[in-house]
Amino acid sequence: MAPEPELPVPLSAVEAAARRIAHWVHPTPLLRAPAFPGLPDVPVYLKLESLQTTGSFKLRGALNKIFSLPDAEAARGVVAASAGNHAQGVAWAARARGIPATIVMAETASPLKVSRTRALGAEVVLSGADYEEAHDRSVQIARDQGRPYIHPFDDPDVIAGQGTIGLEILDELPEAALVVAGVGGGGLLAGIACALRGRRSPARILGVQPTGADTLRASLREGRVVVGPRPSTFADGLATRHIGDLPLQILRAVGAEAVAVDDRTIAHAAFSLLDRAKLLAEGAGATPLAGLRAHPELVGPGPVVLVVSGGNLDPFTLDRILFIGLAAEGRLLRLKAGLRDVPGQLEQFLDVARTEAANVRQIRHAREAPDRSPGEVTVELELEVRDAEHGTAVEAAYRAKGWAVERVPLGPAAGEAGSRPASPP
Repeated sequence: MAPEPELPVPLSAVEAAARRIAHWVHPTPLLRAPAFPGLPDVPVYLKLESLQTTGSFKLRGALNKIFSLPDAEAARGVVAASAGNHAQGVAWAARARGIPATIVMAETASPLKVSRTRALGAEVVLSGADYEEAHDRSVQIARDQGRPYIHPFDDPDVIAGQGTIGLEILDELPEAALVVAGVGGGGLLAGIACALRGRRSPARILGVQPTGADTLRASLREGRVVVGPRPSTFADGLATRHIGDLPLQILRAVGAEAVAVDDRTIAHAAFSLLDRAKLLAEGAGATPLAGLRAHPELVGPGPVVLVVSGGNLDPFTLDRILFIGLAAEGRLLRLKAGLRDVPGQLEQFLDVARTEAANVRQIRHAREAPDRSPGEVTVELELEVRDAEHGTAVEAAYRAKGWAVERVPLGPAAGEAGSRPASPP
């Protein structure tokens, strides 16, 4: 077996972190996943950090860092910047140690994550258009007030804390052949890599990013931190402009691989986790499944572990994810037709859907349509169907009855999953 690479966060640091935080964190479940369409026929396991206290893996690194601080330094309170999950982790850990915390979050941060961070007792400052600008403000506050800064990913103590996930994976599944995690700043994947290589695991390590925050591939290729434009993704936990220096050093040393996937693929993965595994995952937590689906060629023999890193999903985003998932699996059908503007026509039109056991989800009835004569109306009908085959049968039934229906694509304009720049360009 190859010798252990010299890593800046050794196994001893990860094991010390596990002892330090054991009183507060849950060893999260590692469950065999149900069959997900689009995946190779290998065992797939889900590491459910979405069930961690605060709903995210971030608590591990925050606890390890904050409880590593000397008493005199910790007493001044801590400062951090975050898109939301690190904020909750720092707030929770600071409260556990009995010290104040100030968290800077971008003005576009999830209202759910902002409110939960405040509920944990932290002072929340909303500043900046994205994480990068919030980070700059938080560093200034820490410097001006002489308080320790808790970096979300570019810190050895934080990385060691996240690495405790890797120890738990190996304790239950030492034969893991591929471990996949979402990457924002890279602290999670780097920590897991340190644990795996420290325990001499040969498992391959794969990082997945949204295409709207895709810098890991270029950074690994060029051997330096590549800074991208302002992120554009609904997976706010991964919305960083670049990976951290220390995580990149670690991931290059262990031969990590990287891929990127678009937001709709991530949303479909989040839908599948909810629909098939009964698990609520935020965008960052669903990204590993999305990456595996988009790149099945990366799967070799042996078990795969997908790290479901968080479950703090805004309910409004969930609504969009449900739409995208149903559309992607052919369980929604949208038809458009012109009807004569006379009594009974709409009833006859809807009767076909009833006969074919398709449920009406929405209906739009427009008289003022530019493509219709004064004696016609345009009807757009959205139906719930069992699957794509059923949808095709319903459409065929309409044509067989003489209705000139047109299938309306359920594309991004119909319900994107909240993909957006962190602020207007």
